[in-house]
Amino acid sequence: MTTLPEETPANDSSSPVDHDVAVAGGGAAGLAAAVFTARYGLDTVVFDGGKAAITQCAHIENYLGFPGGIAPDRFLELGRAHATHEGATMVDERVTAVDRHDASGFVVETTDQPVVADRVVIAAAYDAEVLDRLAEELPSPDPFAPTEGGRTNVDGLYVAGWMSDETVHQVGVNAGHGARAGLALARDDMSERYWPAVGDRYVDWVVHDGRYGGDGWDEHVDEWFDDEMLPEEHDLDKTTVDAARTDLKTEFLGRCIDTEERRRRDRDGQRQLLTHLDDDLIREHAETLDQRP
Repeated sequence: MTTLPEETPANDSSSPVDHDVAVAGGGAAGLAAAVFTARYGLDTVVFDGGKAAITQCAHIENYLGFPGGIAPDRFLELGRAHATHEGATMVDERVTAVDRHDASGFVVETTDQPVVADRVVIAAAYDAEVLDRLAEELPSPDPFAPTEGGRTNVDGLYVAGWMSDETVHQVGVNAGHGARAGLALARDDMSERYWPAVGDRYVDWVVHDGRYGGDGWDEHVDEWFDDEMLPEEHDLDKTTVDAARTDLKTEFLGRCIDTEERRRRDRDGQRQLLTHLDDDLIREHAETLDQRP
């Protein structure tokens, strides 16, 4: 799990922000976005009080990785488990409106009570009125909000999936679009902490041990950082530059896992999948294994 941010609006006692990221919608797009923002290290809450559009399907048959398909309810159960595993909080409430907050961020009104979030991802099959209070800032939110990789022209507001003009209302596309929005949000956060060239370098993956590091690696990264990351003309203070350099090095090294850890994660991932399968199917499969020569 990537956890770069140590200080965020959500853990700042002087900030009115309750969560760094509020995701409206617990379907494929919202859950994918939440996985990325939570793994990045932002306090992420998913409001999942509505009915995901995917439940209109009888059976999902075109999502990569599920030969034979998967039931929509089981797909969503796996998605919620994944987002929770990465640190996101699931809340059984529906977002009814999003508005600017006086101090910073957004007020997210729900069917229970409002919360303040630094950034918001709209990822549900809403009618456009959920964004009515921001309508003057959006070019044309009805019926679909203009986005670029999930970003809108409103800083801090992202739209993924159903309400975006980039979607084609297919679960695989919406999951990918949610992931793009989540990654864009993480990069925007890192850009604000430092500057855009640093934010644009953020990715979310792990690699084999030894891919980064070793003799001369620090010097190589320093040279690359000075040549490619620093703007030609800048007034960045040394503390900010040193912090960005350190965070990038830490991020690179933190992606490396050895063979034992890779195997552990693979087996742990399989075990977690098993908990979402029907017990009778697991027993039936185990019996066929016992009967093999």
